[in-house]
Amino acid sequence: MVGDIGKPLPSWEEGMLDIHHINTGRGDSVFFILPDGTTMLVDASDGQANPLPAPFGMPTKPNNSRQAGEWIARYILRALQHFPEKKIDYAILSHFHGDHIGKVTADSKRAAQGDYALTGISEIPEYVPIGMIIDRNWPDYNYPAPIELDNYRQFLNWQIAHRGLVVEQFKPGHNDQVALLRNPAAYANFEIRNLIANGRVWTGKGTDTRELADLKHGQRLDENQCSIAFRLTYGKFDYFSGGDLDAKSRVLMPSSRTWQDVEPAAAMASGPVDALKANHHGSWDANCAEFLSLLQPRVIVVTSRADGHPATNTFQRMISKSLWPGPRDIFITNVTPSTHATTYNLDKAKCTQGHVVIRVDVGGATYRVYALDDNDEENRVIGVFGPYAAK
Repeated sequence: MVGDIGKPLPSWEEGMLDIHHINTGRGDSVFFILPDGTTMLVDASDGQANPLPAPFGMPTKPNNSRQAGEWIARYILRALQHFPEKKIDYAILSHFHGDHIGKVTADSKRAAQGDYALTGISEIPEYVPIGMIIDRNWPDYNYPAPIELDNYRQFLNWQIAHRGLVVEQFKPGHNDQVALLRNPAAYANFEIRNLIANGRVWTGKGTDTRELADLKHGQRLDENQCSIAFRLTYGKFDYFSGGDLDAKSRVLMPSSRTWQDVEPAAAMASGPVDALKANHHGSWDANCAEFLSLLQPRVIVVTSRADGHPATNTFQRMISKSLWPGPRDIFITNVTPSTHATTYNLDKAKCTQGHVVIRVDVGGATYRVYALDDNDEENRVIGVFGPYAAK
């Protein structure tokens, strides 16, 4: 509400759905409080060493006195301050790049127990326990050959052995892998539908899936293209999250490598949504025309981490009325001076700095977007947008 500006974000209440796009300047991290109080974290970034080399010139937010993983954990603890149990029930890792799971550098702290570095997701349980981690390929990690995975494996093994962590592979097509844990009967209109992972996409029938790439004949997807995507539904409200999915060949020019254009396949499985976390931080190779025209979002959140987020071509697609009709509001967590100077029409964005929180009202018929000051830990509201009517 307008009266909330300058004050801390009002606390979540039973029946609401909160989606916190946390800006650390280091990559993706989105925290959900589901309608019954079940909690979910999607990605926990710590992308590069500090200070960042050009062109990745974003500072750590709110400052560089802590690693990004600790800042994320502290944000979550503030969001859960009135909860009797401070816990992350589910953590979903969209794919295995450092700006989504944590990159090990010479500056990374080491765990006091366990032989692994604390970075991104591996730092979170130092402050907030995690019940289950879901990733795209547990336990084999055999396609494609992931990078930066040794530390993650060591972290998982120690957490499983010593803290009872449960790890599962994401199951495309299923709508029961992430379920409400506290009062599911009260929210029968809530669902998280798994859409795609490792290039295996839901067909829209039961839990059936199909492969986008013909592995037997040498077709391969890269790490970004193997990202997890899901659609969250609460009443009339729908939200899409797709990690770093892209559509390189469609963005550059028509190509025979159609299996690599994973965005349209995920969007067809999803159908239209109210809100979208932009794929791949709004980079040049993602959020292609077909993807956006299929999803037709009213609200787009760009979780940026570098110069060129969002890219000029991508932002023009996002604001283009030729792709889908009607209004749309765009919120960007962080924009560098060079991106301000080179991305045309950026003044059309509703927010270009701060945490972005989508708060869905009880029942899922309406929602608002809050922009929060990211310069300290007060979570002061700097903008309120809506209410929006869910589709």
